[in-house]
Amino acid sequence: MKSGFVTFLLICLVGAATAAPRPNFVIITIDDQNDYVGCLGGHPNASTPNLDALAAEGVLFTRAYCNSPVCNSSRASLWTGLRPTTTGVTSNRHGWFRERPEFREVVTLSQAMAGAGYATMGFGKLFHLGSRNKADMEWQRFNTYNYGPIRKQKLNFFTGDRLTDWGGPRDGEPPSYDRQIAQRVIDVLEDRHDRPLFVGAGFFRPHTPLYTAQKWYDLHPRDSIALPSGFRTDDADDLVYFGKRARREQDIEAPGLFDQDYVEKNDKWRDLLQAYLASSSAMDDQLGRVVRAVKSSKEFRRNTYLVVVSDHGWHLGEKRHWGKAALWEQTTRVPMIVWGPGLPKGARCDQPVELLDVFPTVIDYAGVKSPHRLAGHSLRPLLEDAKAAWDHPVLTTFVDHHALRTHRWRYIRYASGEEELYDHARDPREFENLAVTRAGDVKVKSTLADLRQRMRELLDGGR
Repeated sequence: MKSGFVTFLLICLVGAATAAPRPNFVIITIDDQNDYVGCLGGHPNASTPNLDALAAEGVLFTRAYCNSPVCNSSRASLWTGLRPTTTGVTSNRHGWFRERPEFREVVTLSQAMAGAGYATMGFGKLFHLGSRNKADMEWQRFNTYNYGPIRKQKLNFFTGDRLTDWGGPRDGEPPSYDRQIAQRVIDVLEDRHDRPLFVGAGFFRPHTPLYTAQKWYDLHPRDSIALPSGFRTDDADDLVYFGKRARREQDIEAPGLFDQDYVEKNDKWRDLLQAYLASSSAMDDQLGRVVRAVKSSKEFRRNTYLVVVSDHGWHLGEKRHWGKAALWEQTTRVPMIVWGPGLPKGARCDQPVELLDVFPTVIDYAGVKSPHRLAGHSLRPLLEDAKAAWDHPVLTTFVDHHALRTHRWRYIRYASGEEELYDHARDPREFENLAVTRAGDVKVKSTLADLRQRMRELLDGGR
């Protein structure tokens, strides 16, 4: 343990010794899950009954966003409560956040909960994976896995990144580790504990490779799958970056991934949609096992908060883009559901919220002191009243590009100075970049000036 955490631990334990019993928490992170889930309506063929049921029994945030559209920087931000621009981890290439001297002793959410007397246990992909990452130090008990299993012989896509494959293996090899991850959490919930629990469960699907049991492919017959509604052949005509000008090398996270030319030339669009939808359904099945374990437990069902989020969204052809590493709605919008004691059932909150809000929300309900200045805000006002006043725009960062999301607007500013502006009141699929098509409009100019200022304030350290 680092000295900063030890100091925080001692402070918390003094107060925890006489505190009233605290609630338990199960934080479920999903990898690469976009809005292709039933309760968000992102795709008509989505089948995620367990997520949908949880949303119907808890609070669903319909405008929840990641703070970076790639795994490493998003997860570092989620667990530290700090912006990617603060940690300096703004892409997958930037490594483990604790390698940076100024963050070697930063207290993560799991460490803060341990310091307050919680038993902390993490299973699966919670932080980003990598040979230099030492995520086990963040939990008192920790078990992870790697991507895959990675097959020696691919089933479908024979070029590109080693993770770029899909299908339903029939040779008995397990298609993913999500079942084992769910079982580890269930075993914890079925055990007896003398301290409140803080448990993290990190499911891998629908991250590539899109392997899952054949029954989930059968649930989504290929020829019945609709193509994305967020696709137009001319959608990039009003873009410069991602449009008329190629991306920089450092902005391409997975150079071997599928692209629109590949799927159209090889008639693979519906195949990949089927694979993604099947993988989401398979993940949902394992998530359901964990949720049922919480609800059926005499010890935990009345005093446990479930928080379900994804680390970022994913494109499957929208704007001719595939994967993550972009700043549009499809790449940044994520499922976020909170279920627990005293919360309303079936509430839908349409205010823009962000993954940075998870840290302050958990410690708020746990009665735990903040270990440092957090960039997010506790969602407690919205959890108790989905219509409560809320004026906190979301800032998402990738490398040195940024996006600001308010209730109505998405504003993107690239490092080159190029801009995009979308009016979600009229254009929820972001087809028209008003910063280009209506650059001379007085209303557009005024809106851009306001959003530029709000973005500057957040980048300069405002909350």
